[in-house]
Amino acid sequence: MVKKIVKLIKENIFLVIVIGFMAVNFFVALRLNVFRYNNFDFGKFDQGNMTQMVWNTLRGRVMYLTDYFGSNVPRWAMSHVDPILLLFVPVFAIFPHPMTLAYAQLVLVILSALFIFEITRMELKSKSAACFFSFAYLLYPSMGFINGTMGFHGVTAAVPFFLAAFYLFEKMYKEDSFSKKKVILFWILLVITMSGKEQIPLYIIMWGLFILLFRTTKGEGATLKFKLNKDWLKKFFNLKPARLGLSMIIFGLLWFVIAFFVVIPKYAPLRTESYKKFVESINVSFVSNSDVTLPNYFLSRYGDFGSSYKEVIINMLLSPKKAIKVFLSGDRLDSLNRTFAPVSYLPLANPFMLLISAPDFAINYMTTSEGLGTEEIENHRISMIIPVLFISSIYAVSFLASLFEELLPKYKNIKTALVVVISGVVLISCVKTSSDYNNPMYLWFNQAIKKRVFAKYDQELIKDSNLQVGTVVRLPDLDVKDYACAKAVVEMIPDGASVSGPDNLGTHLSMRETYAIYPSLWNSADYVIVNVLSRKLLAILQLNTNIVRDVTKNVIASKDYKLILGCGNLFLFQRGASQDKLEPYPIQERYVYDYKYNFEFTDTLKVVDFKLPARVKRGIPDKNTIVYQRSGDGALDGFVLYMTYVNKEDQSIYQVANLPSFAINRPSDWTKERYYIENVDVALPSYLKPGNYQVFVSLSNKIKYRSLYLGDLIVE
Repeated sequence: MVKKIVKLIKENIFLVIVIGFMAVNFFVALRLNVFRYNNFDFGKFDQGNMTQMVWNTLRGRVMYLTDYFGSNVPRWAMSHVDPILLLFVPVFAIFPHPMTLAYAQLVLVILSALFIFEITRMELKSKSAACFFSFAYLLYPSMGFINGTMGFHGVTAAVPFFLAAFYLFEKMYKEDSFSKKKVILFWILLVITMSGKEQIPLYIIMWGLFILLFRTTKGEGATLKFKLNKDWLKKFFNLKPARLGLSMIIFGLLWFVIAFFVVIPKYAPLRTESYKKFVESINVSFVSNSDVTLPNYFLSRYGDFGSSYKEVIINMLLSPKKAIKVFLSGDRLDSLNRTFAPVSYLPLANPFMLLISAPDFAINYMTTSEGLGTEEIENHRISMIIPVLFISSIYAVSFLASLFEELLPKYKNIKTALVVVISGVVLISCVKTSSDYNNPMYLWFNQAIKKRVFAKYDQELIKDSNLQVGTVVRLPDLDVKDYACAKAVVEMIPDGASVSGPDNLGTHLSMRETYAIYPSLWNSADYVIVNVLSRKLLAILQLNTNIVRDVTKNVIASKDYKLILGCGNLFLFQRGASQDKLEPYPIQERYVYDYKYNFEFTDTLKVVDFKLPARVKRGIPDKNTIVYQRSGDGALDGFVLYMTYVNKEDQSIYQVANLPSFAINRPSDWTKERYYIENVDVALPSYLKPGNYQVFVSLSNKIKYRSLYLGDLIVE
């Protein structure tokens, strides 16, 4: 038995090596995914949305999620058609977790290296070349980002099914054996592939064209001489590859038309209605010609070519100079280089096969909106381009090796040698570019052990038990990645509760019917999480950032919401837990104030009075009061005020932003010589270690930061 196993391993040593590397690759990627999940790097967009859709599907709401504006709508209302997600519902039912989809996809994508191995071995007749290409595929820089940092996307999940379909077709073609069972399996793989995203049917159309042009020369096709007439056409389309290619074109076109021209426009009104409700809730005028109201939300990305499908397509075709200029504008030449350099530009030697990926090159490179970066190798939108790059590279090696064999017939083994050498060059190129382009899989060790490092601060000074009130010291800047804080917020929200919160908590809180991006549903969600530095929704809609301040001001003043936790840059409010609200708002401006102190915070700001509680119980709200005076002409733009608590025993630091001076009246808006009284709600979390703390009010704009000592506080 042992001898048989050893013999089997020896006979398949290259495959064994590939499987071993796949296992290493999987565990490295898994480590990165777990690390990023625990550090709240996966947000609502897109991992949280994917999880929410599967969770809702299991409860009868097929492919429903909370959209940009807080409404629960089917996926198609967000201009995406990717029902491939339904394949993962059984897996999620067994392993319900926010990262189940990402882990399942990771398994599939890494296993797809086996199809690269088999395609290479079949075409190049070299197991060593197959090993090299499989390694290169897993080390391709974009694969590192896709597997290690991006979470689940339907377009990525489609990759292994596309590769399986390609391998199956090429095997049928080379063997000239198109059996019924194989063709049925082929179509199953094609349907799953097309369900990955709405534009993937275009790949199938391009592939069908490729088959008609280049895969009809086996068997009967080899003897069929071209003659454009009815009889020739009848014989041509009687060929099995031709019939298959034509049916792929027809079916792909039908799917594409239904997705883009029927399904997405049909559900677009749901998005418009959701947008109307959202703008009404934040007291902003509805704009009827907004990008949100277009038949396809993403049409605005091609706005320079038109505002409808017809206009965009026609203008791209009739304005080739403009199209080329857009295609090569900005950093796109660099993106093209980063896409092709890892495979040593080999696909360019096989352009007809490369054209199968033309749809995504057009979609990603023809955008005219600034700052999208849809073509960048760090973006999941490159997913389907990758398998085509490798397939066309493999066949390019075959073409080049055969060409050199014809040119140098005296050298019998030149083809075999060239196949191995060129395949090795591709592997070396992928390794080098992985390092050059910071492939996170290649650099996993640095990412895994990376720790947050604070700037140097006056540690010895704050240990002084006789530290004088009013002393200004240098303490760490406000920590906007306080993972303990984020975890505490998540743990306080019960299952089933509706939430309005920041994007970065969206994956952890995705297994519920409603999770909206704040400020959506700010006045109706069961829980509202305010991240004072979050701007995602406003950036998407290009709304004024002051809207966050205005809405947060309303949350603070609302009798319906109670602050139950504040830490770092996060504040958690619960609906229905009423509390007394200060009137007027908790930051007041005065011309005259009977000040007690004259502590100079900066050359522009003074602290003239304050009041702290002597003791605070964790989880029970209390208040700090701090009075400032704007004393100089220096700018306070971008400055944030926050409280810093330093444990006197171990110097551990806890921080929380001051919400009133953020949401209601910012330091940058304060007038010279006037006084500002800020009443800060204190809701210290339960994870904070009890003990004696030094209390500081801190000020930062990420460049300058300092803290003023106010006294001590006992935390119980």
